[in-house]
Amino acid sequence: MSNASLHRPRRAAARLYLAMTLTVLAAGAWLRGEHAIDDRGSDSSEKSLMIILAISIGGVVTVAAGAFIANKTALFK
Repeated sequence: MSNASLHRPRRAAARLYLAMTLTVLAAGAWLRGEHAIDDRGSDSSEKSLMIILAISIGGVVTVAAGAFIANKTALFK
């Protein structure tokens, strides 16, 4: 038996061990995310900032759409 054929089962076992370890770690991280201890995203100042940002972006999009429509209707006059 050659030396390379003796290392194949070891390599396969090492790959299997690595795959199982990564799977267990990923499952553990997922479970930890499901049961978060603290929720830092519920800060009221952060929520108000996001609301102001959403309103601002909505306003900009509305103004841009109005300008686009005005520009296109002006072409037909």
